[in-house]
Amino acid sequence: MNEPNVLVNFRLDRDRPMRIKWLATDGVPGDGYKAQVMAFTLDDGATLHMDATAVLEQTAPDAAGGIGAYLVTFNGMVGYAADHPDRSRIDLVDDGEIDYDLAFVKEDGSVAVEDQDYRIIERPRGAVHKMTRKRD
Repeated sequence: MNEPNVLVNFRLDRDRPMRIKWLATDGVPGDGYKAQVMAFTLDDGATLHMDATAVLEQTAPDAAGGIGAYLVTFNGMVGYAADHPDRSRIDLVDDGEIDYDLAFVKEDGSVAVEDQDYRIIERPRGAVHKMTRKRD
């Protein structure tokens, strides 16, 4: 029997952050651009699209990376109700790693272009942890 609601935590921790080199000149992450997780991709290829408020993304300058270097992390707790369209896939999720689509969005809704506005230096996989377990 399915639980009425399932909570799932998605995160990319500071001990394994995404590292980028910022190239754009019309703003930087945190000042003109906001990092935004758009979707997560599970190991079986299933895609879970995220609402703009589902995940909290953080960017910070990376002193070790030099000028224009930034670290990106995220953490989100997402609830899936029994009638959620992705719920059948979420019921199969266990703890592990996950891929993610991340964009840098300006206030006007335009999106930074990879390899033109920024370059990804390191992109470790994120973590997924189902907080709600099935009751026996």
